[in-house]
Amino acid sequence: MLGKIYLSLLCFIRSSKKITYLIWGLKISNYCHSTFWDLTTLVIKKELGFFNKINYLDMGCGQFAILGQYYKKNRPNSFVVSVDLYKDFVNNSLENSKNNKNAIEIFQSDLFENIHNKFDLISFNPPYVPNTSKKENDKDQYSKIRYSGIEGTDIMSIFLENAKKFLSNKGIILLGINNFYVSEESCLKIIDSHGYKVKKITKMSFNTSAVFVLE
Repeated sequence: MLGKIYLSLLCFIRSSKKITYLIWGLKISNYCHSTFWDLTTLVIKKELGFFNKINYLDMGCGQFAILGQYYKKNRPNSFVVSVDLYKDFVNNSLENSKNNKNAIEIFQSDLFENIHNKFDLISFNPPYVPNTSKKENDKDQYSKIRYSGIEGTDIMSIFLENAKKFLSNKGIILLGINNFYVSEESCLKIIDSHGYKVKKITKMSFNTSAVFVLE
């Protein structure tokens, strides 16, 4: 019973324009789907506050480029690039960033496909839900933002395999994963297999997500 109440409350909070403005300082007009941000996005936001990097890549920016806009809003001198696989999300993010007067670069890219620069900071909130049912996957118009192979780790692994080529000297990666779907132990094994060092793991109370700070 308590679990259902928690999920209902969470869904309401994540789809509220007013609460989104209170948390992120961003006005929402048009949107592609009703979830504006998730638990993992909140933990990444917390960790972003510790950095003052000049070049920031917001990978998988979603329908508002909410992390990219938040970083630019609080670090006006930074150069921010936000990218997403879905053209709908890119177009909506462009409109939203213009409405909020945040001058960030936004374009379509399948992970690093259209990325050519190196960055001091890269954040990624990848899909991490195990795809155990193709029928369930097919119901979702934007299924690739949610599902990531049988164990929920496919996209995370592909990202980590390629990310080093786009990191500047002493660059940092913020990898956000909801450990409700993929255990911390599994994440650490994959991170280690790709040769990254975990500087710290950031968490929040009443939140099942974690951000792995990598170098």
